[in-house]
Amino acid sequence: MTGETLLHDDQLSDNQSTQTPLEELSVSPLHDDDELSDNQPVQKTLDGLSISPLPKVRTTDGFILNWDRNIIVNRLLKETKLSEIFYSKPSITKEEAVDIAKEAEKIIKKMNIKFLSGPLIREIVNNILLDRGHVEWRNIMTRVGASVYDAYEIDTGYGFEANDNANQLNNAETSHKRKADKMSKEQNLLLMPKELADLHLNGDFHIHDLEYMGTRPFCQDWDLRYFFYYGLMPDGVGTQSSVAKPAKNAEVAFLHAVKAMGSAQTNFAGGQGFYNFLTFMAPYLEGKSETEIKQLMQMFVYEMMQMMCARGGQTVFSSVQLSPGVPKLWRNIPIVAMGKIWDGKQAPLRTYGEFEKEVRLGFKALMDVMLEGDAWGKPFSFPKPEISIEPDFMEEDKEFNRTHPDLPTYKELYRMTFELAAKFGTPYFDNQLPEYRGAGKGISCYQCCAYQFSANPTDDVEFNDKLHFKDGKHFSMGSWMVLSLNCPRAAYRAEHDDEKLFNELKSLMNKGVEVFKIKRKWMNNLIKKNRIPFAAQRPKDPNTGEKGAMAVDFESLVYTIGVVGINEMVQYHTGYQIHQSPDAYKLAIRAMFEMKMHAQKLSRETGMEIALARTPAETTAQRFAVSDLLHKEYAGKAESTIKGNVQAAKRDLNQTHDLPIYYTNGTHLPPDADVSLPERIRYEHTFFPIVDGGNIMHIWLGEGKPDPDGLQELAMYIAKNTQTGYFAFTRDMTVCIDEGYVADGLLDRCPKCKSENVQHLSRITGYLQSVEGWNKGKRQELLDRKRYSTQELR
Repeated sequence: MTGETLLHDDQLSDNQSTQTPLEELSVSPLHDDDELSDNQPVQKTLDGLSISPLPKVRTTDGFILNWDRNIIVNRLLKETKLSEIFYSKPSITKEEAVDIAKEAEKIIKKMNIKFLSGPLIREIVNNILLDRGHVEWRNIMTRVGASVYDAYEIDTGYGFEANDNANQLNNAETSHKRKADKMSKEQNLLLMPKELADLHLNGDFHIHDLEYMGTRPFCQDWDLRYFFYYGLMPDGVGTQSSVAKPAKNAEVAFLHAVKAMGSAQTNFAGGQGFYNFLTFMAPYLEGKSETEIKQLMQMFVYEMMQMMCARGGQTVFSSVQLSPGVPKLWRNIPIVAMGKIWDGKQAPLRTYGEFEKEVRLGFKALMDVMLEGDAWGKPFSFPKPEISIEPDFMEEDKEFNRTHPDLPTYKELYRMTFELAAKFGTPYFDNQLPEYRGAGKGISCYQCCAYQFSANPTDDVEFNDKLHFKDGKHFSMGSWMVLSLNCPRAAYRAEHDDEKLFNELKSLMNKGVEVFKIKRKWMNNLIKKNRIPFAAQRPKDPNTGEKGAMAVDFESLVYTIGVVGINEMVQYHTGYQIHQSPDAYKLAIRAMFEMKMHAQKLSRETGMEIALARTPAETTAQRFAVSDLLHKEYAGKAESTIKGNVQAAKRDLNQTHDLPIYYTNGTHLPPDADVSLPERIRYEHTFFPIVDGGNIMHIWLGEGKPDPDGLQELAMYIAKNTQTGYFAFTRDMTVCIDEGYVADGLLDRCPKCKSENVQHLSRITGYLQSVEGWNKGKRQELLDRKRYSTQELR
């Protein structure tokens, strides 16, 4: 229970005994020999008065205990201490605890029962607390978890959050995670102020990864140099795992990268990535043949896809930022590898610019591996290849190409990414050409499901030190948490008044910041207790023997406010969707600017860096739509804007909340918008510079064999002529489970063996995954998507 996880017995006063916790007293089947005999010993109360015998109580740890009112007193004294931590209100006094215990005892005596359990005792105590107006104490004392029936449903793959995360598998670890998630979510909602908890429960906003709100940051993009300098300490403390020295050879370097990503999943709620992956890895590839490099890349990809160690036994949600050469920013920077900074002091001077060959060969090898697919011919979902389109590589290095005619050019390497896009739709294109991306002036990357992170000399006084890895300083980019706003609901409340709409959105943002503050307060407490050891590790410096730099700079993590349903918001407000009216389009832009400026204002006032982002909304887009349909005040208004099969949703609303309806993600046009691709690009690219926390443009491909040249031509046009910062081409595929065969499109049966035992693959929000794990809202969106042929792309 929460009291035992945050408080210890040594915090009890001297006259308190460590009794069996109430939550360990459980309901067990009542057998004949459990009935009490008439000659049971009379129990003695705290005040010395004799009372009639009460039933014995069974405990979950395998004991039958005599009734003891002291247990209630001690648990009240111990557990309500959390009220001081979470509610800033005093804990119970001993006098009131004794009084409540007496009242509970009287109630139990009047019930005249033969069987007594901990949950029953706790509910009686909680009712007394509510009757006396102690809501906070009741919230802390209550039980969280699932009924036996709900737990069984989770075990069999149904029930709680069965389709909330398409990356989770149907296995025992997933069942275990969902049970833990249910308990943790209830706990975290009970421990935050009721007003904020209700905003989440009512669907005004959505707290992402609520189950980890009190225990983990959200996501992280890592600087590989950290592990190449310090080595690998998977547990973060060195006592439960073996500590490895810095990698000296390529195979170990790749394995350290894999294990670092996997270990980080134990400390973070979201995805993990490596920016500038090939440049930092290149020194380990020196002297390797193309065959050897390909083998290493193959090992890396398979390790990432076969390491089922992430939360709930799922694949590690991972990404790698890939450049076809060494970016100019890094060419004159001393390398960090093999436990040294090669700056002429710790080791002979070597700079990353010397490893252009290795980067190009590494890029080619990784594309070759991904183009081949796995043994069945399926694409690799992870690590997500984030292809960086940078100014540095828009023109060839003619001198280098002349002296190395056997190496692929930048154009040829980029061409391979479009072959991969045409075959599997795997790559994501990180467009750093627009001025607002700041390529060449700083560090910028996309990660997780399209969140953007950056560091630059203007905002970071230690930027140059981090660039040179001085004293272990390095780039640490990630997010504390994500909270998304139900933007359509703000419009329903505003009733066509612009200023009221903006104020509704800003008010939700203000409330969201209060959640951020709670998150940080809780996390600060855990960081002090070293409960996030991998992220907070400080390994021994291999050269000085002193403690090194902390792995994650928690102060640099941002807080992300996501938006869902901007299209439906303006649709209700103006009567038109974004693409249907200039007024609707302008209102969407104005609203986003209002929110961005307010986020900047909140950042200045709170000292917390708050970023505005498009939310992937795998579950949230559906949840908001269902919440509005359930709410009498909004249902009539929502029906006119909700996407999907509204009539089917209304029919089944009382049976399930997994319904085929949704709001449009972020600032996108609706998936079924009947517009040409150039029109879709023209509308959606406008929002990229506004949402500094990340965005993505989806291009759904409709034909079986797209033309790679057509994709490359379109992609380069987008990169050079629009503000689009991140985009992907998505293909639908069918996998035959019986035959191990992959076919184009969403088919009912295998075209090779005619088996109906098939699964479908597509991109759900920001990653490729089996459609069978999607919720009904996302499945409906999949059907609604307008797909484009290569001819339409030109």
